[in-house]
Amino acid sequence: MTVRPYHLAVIGLLFAAPLSMSQAATHRIASQLDFDHLKTATFQPKDLILFKRGVSFAGMFSPKGQGTREAPIRINAYGQGARPRIDAQGRKKAGLLLHNPSFWEVNGLEITNSDGTDDDQGELFGIYVLAEGEEGTYEHIYIDNCYLHDINGKVGGKRRGGIHIHIKKLSQSIFHDLRITNNRIYRVGGVGIGNSSSCGKLEFRKHNVVGHYLWTKVYVADNYVDLTGRNNIIARVSKDAVYERNTLANSSRYSTGHSIFCFNTDGIKIQFNEAYGNVGEGGIDRGGFDADYNCVNTFIQYNYSHDNLWFCGIMKKKNRNVVIRYNLSQNDKEGIYFYGFENEQQAQNIHIYNNTHYVKKGLNVTVFAKGRTPLNSRFENNIFFFEERGEWGNNTKEINTIFRNNLYFNIIPHGSDSKPMTMDPEFVNAGQAGTNIDLQAMEALDGYHRQLDPARIGNDGVEIIDNGGQNLLQAEVKTGYQGIGAF
Repeated sequence: MTVRPYHLAVIGLLFAAPLSMSQAATHRIASQLDFDHLKTATFQPKDLILFKRGVSFAGMFSPKGQGTREAPIRINAYGQGARPRIDAQGRKKAGLLLHNPSFWEVNGLEITNSDGTDDDQGELFGIYVLAEGEEGTYEHIYIDNCYLHDINGKVGGKRRGGIHIHIKKLSQSIFHDLRITNNRIYRVGGVGIGNSSSCGKLEFRKHNVVGHYLWTKVYVADNYVDLTGRNNIIARVSKDAVYERNTLANSSRYSTGHSIFCFNTDGIKIQFNEAYGNVGEGGIDRGGFDADYNCVNTFIQYNYSHDNLWFCGIMKKKNRNVVIRYNLSQNDKEGIYFYGFENEQQAQNIHIYNNTHYVKKGLNVTVFAKGRTPLNSRFENNIFFFEERGEWGNNTKEINTIFRNNLYFNIIPHGSDSKPMTMDPEFVNAGQAGTNIDLQAMEALDGYHRQLDPARIGNDGVEIIDNGGQNLLQAEVKTGYQGIGAF
């Protein structure tokens, strides 16, 4: 069922909304008086809501109404100067609240929501999109080019933070066509970008997985998220979502968590992202990326992880068909792979291939988190490069895990590898990839090209079926020639 714009408009009239517009119009908000007059107004399809640049507004903007596919309602900025700023002052739920929305587009705002301390001020947000009370499909929510900062202090919690999309107390509802792009999110409590649902989930059966009310056409890209209390991004309840070209920095200031992880997803692609600076207490999940449980057909590919405690987490609760490929891990500080939920053995079919792992001198790094057991995994065509002697980690007697055709430098080859390569890969200039790189071109990673003549080792990788067709630098990977490492 789709939530009909006209239906909700009628409801707004019946319950006497503070202000209702009968036809499409442009609404300019240039003062606090304008803001207070329009903050709970009901808007019409094709309405344009413009906040004046260089002006700050106090409180929460919570407009009503729905657009249409042909005529969405748009929020943007006008005039000259700095972004228009909404300051909820830690006293309101959010700077911008969209309640039961469809066909809304938001662009160009600055939003803050804190009393100026690091105290826990409750579940506060910068932008909060909430569906409740009316079952249906909520469509076309675009949030682009906004700056959200100083929200809720330095606190934990997974359902608070910068941008959050939420289905609450509904049983048959989804979001469709959700785009969160080109936003800068800085110094927030909780999570930078997240979503959640009361009804979206995966049901794991013996031979298959069934999705219930998974969101569709979800796209989260080109965002910069820095200094979060918890995770930079949490990706939930989606089918074939794409999370790409996001820069994920300095997460988990208050509580543990990987920079980005998925939960209750089918077919998600986490790709072309950079994650760094997730550090803190050792031995826990503070990595760049994570294939969390209750997920199926997960792709973590073409990413750059550096200076985290770990490169990638793999949860061992219900989790099927995980592919981790063509990623670069540079100087992740404590280890490379973190298998979570040590007492569980439900994860299946984990394929880890053509990744490059580089560890500089002076780091005491193990391949696997100490005390964690790899499970149902295949490691093929990877490079494990240590400037000093590397270790595998203790208590790593794997369960149904094999290694084939990996390259090892300054680490003893894994005992199960039937065709290990023990040689210097002769990188052009490894270890110098840098921070906040251009994720479109990936030129900063060129130092990981190998000078080694491929003729010395021939067609050096195990051929992978359905190999993605390209490597980390988006060069073609031809059928029959797989190669070693992410390049």
